[in-house]
Amino acid sequence: MKFIPSKIWLIILFLSGVTCGVLLSKFLFKFQDRLQTSQASQAQELPTIPDQVQGKMSLYVLAGQSNMTGRGPLDAESSKTHPQVFVFGNDYRWHLAKDPLDSIDGQVDPVSQEGKAPGVGPGMTFASALLKHDKDAVIGLIPCARGGSTIQEWQRNLSENSLYGSCLKRLRAASLMGQLEGMLFFQGEADALDQKQFSHLSLSPQQWSKKFEKFIESFRLDTKQENLPIVFAQIGSHDAPNLLTQWNVVKKQQENIQLPHVAMITTDDLALEDYVHYTTKSYRTIGQRFANAYIKLTEKNL
Repeated sequence: MKFIPSKIWLIILFLSGVTCGVLLSKFLFKFQDRLQTSQASQAQELPTIPDQVQGKMSLYVLAGQSNMTGRGPLDAESSKTHPQVFVFGNDYRWHLAKDPLDSIDGQVDPVSQEGKAPGVGPGMTFASALLKHDKDAVIGLIPCARGGSTIQEWQRNLSENSLYGSCLKRLRAASLMGQLEGMLFFQGEADALDQKQFSHLSLSPQQWSKKFEKFIESFRLDTKQENLPIVFAQIGSHDAPNLLTQWNVVKKQQENIQLPHVAMITTDDLALEDYVHYTTKSYRTIGQRFANAYIKLTEKNL
């Protein structure tokens, strides 16, 4: 092995360092460029929440099953937004609200993944009606419903892999923008299913009222709002007598709810799109009824 003078080693190390430095500089430049591109892309996805709105939203949780999610066909009205109505989406981002509020795009929590793409529901009309009552309000809607869910699935379970836990997780994330002011709840259709045909499901037609009351008690404790206003919808009509054999049992259970700061709306008179879901027009009527009941409930409790 031949001896290499120290000067030559220094030259080799210098050249190697220059080469590595150039390569490293190119790598860092490309990485920084990609990072800036990614950040710019994310910035484009994030809506600009006006400074005067941040921390001042009135937040409303929308919970239950498919009739809260909404199954009404989209129409021209569905694409309209309002500068004072926002939605905390399934992607955990704030957006200007429009139907479908419960969009499946960017779904974060698998537990609330919908098997069917949602449509028009009652939420947008509810928000619009509140704005007519208070033109200065800023509404933040937090969809947490999932089609086909039973009242048992809404019992207290703090895991984010449960509907209850996922709902609390969303609320905590959304609360940076404002204060929880109420909840809308529409559920019961699943528990009205025939128990023999659907024995694999945890159905509670005879215990619906007790489980709903327990859900309300738990949610109020976990949000530290013992008087949180809650409006729920009673299930209406259906066109599947062989499947929904416990329908009247659940309806009766819902009529028996007597809780402070809780109101019920009815939906019997509204047209259906299919065997259990409503038309777009009906969903908007439900939204108006939710708002009327909420306003009456909160004004009475002032």
